[in-house]
Formats: sequence, C-alpha cells, structure tokens
Amino acid sequence: MSQWSAENASSVEKAMLKLHRSCMDHIEQATRSNEPEINQVLHLEADLATWLGVLDSQPESQQLRSAHRDFGLAFYAAMSGLYRQAFSSLRSFLEVTAGATYLSALEFKRRQWVSGILDISWSSITSKEDGIYSAPFLKEFCPEATEEREEMLESLKQAYRRCSEYIHGNVSTSQMLPANISYREEIAKEWLSVAASALTATIHCLMVRYYKDLPEAGRGAVEGSLEEQFSHLISARQLLGLPLEERTS
Repeated sequence: MSQWSAENASSVEKAMLKLHRSCMDHIEQATRSNEPEINQVLHLEADLATWLGVLDSQPESQQLRSAHRDFGLAFYAAMSGLYRQAFSSLRSFLEVTAGATYLSALEFKRRQWVSGILDISWSSITSKEDGIYSAPFLKEFCPEATEEREEMLESLKQAYRRCSEYIHGNVSTSQMLPANISYREEIAKEWLSVAASALTATIHCLMVRYYKDLPEAGRGAVEGSLEEQFSHLISARQLLGLPLEERTS
C-alpha cells in the first residue's frame, strides 16, 4: 500500500470512529430519555416475533423475516441518531410485511414478486377495491373486521405516509433533521410513536389474514397479544370469543 493510501485509510478510520462515538452518545441519551416508549415498541416487536414463529411454515415467511430485520435496522438507526435512515427502514418494514401478507392470497403474483418479475406497489396493497383491507379480501379471510377496515387502513397508511415525508425531503421534516448526529427529542419520540403504530397495524394485518387458518397451538401463542392490543375492536373480540358487551370505545 502506498503512503498516500495508508494516510487516506487512516483519515477514513478516524472519521468513522468519530461518527461511531457520536452514535454511541446518541444511544445513551435516546434510551435514557425514552424508556417507556422504547419498552412499548419492544413489547410490540416481541409480539410480532411470536407471529413470525407461528407463520414459519408459510411460503412468505422468508419475506416476513426479512421485513423484521428491516425493523431491527430501523430501531438501531433511530437510537443512533440516523433519523432519515430510521424512517426509511421503517417504511421498508411496512411495505414488505404488508406486501407479503397481501400476496400470500395471490400465490402466482407472490412468486413473481419473489423472483423479481413483479414489483408490488403500496397503492395495490392498500387499494379499497382489492387490497388487504378491501371488502372482497376481508370477506374471505376475516369478515369480522369489515366494520373497522377504514380505521385500520387509515392507520396503516398514516404510518407509511409519515415515513415517506422524512425520506422524500418534505420541507417540514427536513427543517427538523439535524445537520449532524445530535439528539432531537421530538424526532426520536415521533419515530417511536410511528414505529408503535406500524407494528400495531402490521399485527392487525396478520390477524386479519391468518388467524382463522392457524392451528390451535398457533392461535394460543398469539391470543394474549391480540387481546391486549385489540380487545377494543369487535373483530378481535369475536375471533377470541370475548363478550362484545365488554368492549371499550
């Protein structure tokens, strides 16, 4: 290696270590300042991991696990101060999870997606005519959720939309992002809030698509989570056999 190359490599190493120290400082401050919100997100992420275990034999499980890894990267980026990257990976998590769940009902298209022939679009996933919360889809997989489909679809779309605003340089979000790695409490808290919404919406999608097809052991593994997160919804109460008169508004 030439002297110039060695010096250049040393300069890059110093810059990377400085960046790493900034990320470490951010992690300490972010985790110390947001413990309740972090615990909520990690609790939901654990619920999602349970679902992925139950669905491990499904053809789309590889894509679901890939999306789960994207969420892990998003969480790390958010805690490290890489805010734009955190929202980008969170959006990828939403796209792949919802996309895999939607295409699980369309095996030919799912295979084309996996082989790279077909690109799945967010508008297709969320289409009111034939998407994951469309009346025809719910009629076949979870008619109990028909009355709440507008609410849950909007929740899914809002999480995706907020991530996109950070990714595409929306003026209001760009003004919030720091020029270097430094802790911004309002952004960290917003990411945690959007992440919680994304996880909740994702788990609801999984419930709608898969719950009725699960074996008894699989249902037992996820029922506690569903009751905790969705007992205010008619669909969950009906699926879990809970009395409807006890549901909350």
